[in-house]
Amino acid sequence: MNPSRIEQAIDDIYNYVENCKPSKLYPNKVVVDRGELYDLLDELRLCAPEEIKRYQKIITNRDGILNDAQQRAEDMLVQAQQQTAQILDQNEIVQTAYQRAEEIMKQATEEAQRLINAAQAESEQMRKASLMYTNDLLNEAQTHVEESLRETDNKYRMLTSALKNSIQIMRSNKEELMSQLEPEKYAKKLQKEKAEKEQEEKEKKEAQAASEMAGAEEDAFEVPEDAFLRNANQE
Repeated sequence: MNPSRIEQAIDDIYNYVENCKPSKLYPNKVVVDRGELYDLLDELRLCAPEEIKRYQKIITNRDGILNDAQQRAEDMLVQAQQQTAQILDQNEIVQTAYQRAEEIMKQATEEAQRLINAAQAESEQMRKASLMYTNDLLNEAQTHVEESLRETDNKYRMLTSALKNSIQIMRSNKEELMSQLEPEKYAKKLQKEKAEKEQEEKEKKEAQAASEMAGAEEDAFEVPEDAFLRNANQE
C-alpha cells in the first residue's frame, strides 16, 4: 500500500484547480482544460495498490481453485475405488472386503467435501477482504477530494468578499471626489436619491395599508363553516 502516491495525485488536482484562471462572468468558477484534468484523474486511478490487483486475480481464479479441489476429490475417489478393487481381488472374506470398501469410500467422500468447502470459504473470504479494502481506499480518496473542494470554495468566497469591499470603497471615493469637483451636481444627486427613497417608502406603506384593509374586509365577510348547520338545527 502506498498512500503517498494517492495524496500526491490529489494535491496535483488541487494545485491545478487553484492555478486555473477564474471565469470573467462568474468569479466563483474557474476555466479548466478538460484534457489536463482527465490526465490528472487517470493518474489518480492508476495509484491503486498492487494488493487490489492481486485480490482481483485471486477472485478471477476462484473457479480454478474450486476445480483443483474437485479434481483432488475425484483422484481420491479413484484411488479409493482402486483400493476397493484390490481388496475384492484378494482371497479374503467377501463381506469384510465390502465393509472395508464402504469405509474407504465414505472417508474419501468426506475428505473431498471438506476440501471443496475449505476452498469455497477461502475464496469467499478473499473476495470480501478485497471489496472492503477497495471501499476503504475509495472513502479515503473521497475525503481528500471533499476537503480540497471545501478549501477551494472558502478561498473563492473570501476573494469575492474582498472584491465587493474594494468596489464599495472605490464608489465611496468617487462620490467624495464628485462632491469636491462638482458640489452642486453632487448635492442634486443626493437630493434626488433622498426623494426616490422617500417615494419608495411611501409606496411601500400605502401597499401595506391596502393589504391590511383587504384582509380586514375578508375577515368581516367570512362565514363560519358551521353557520349552515346551526341554521338547519334551528329550523
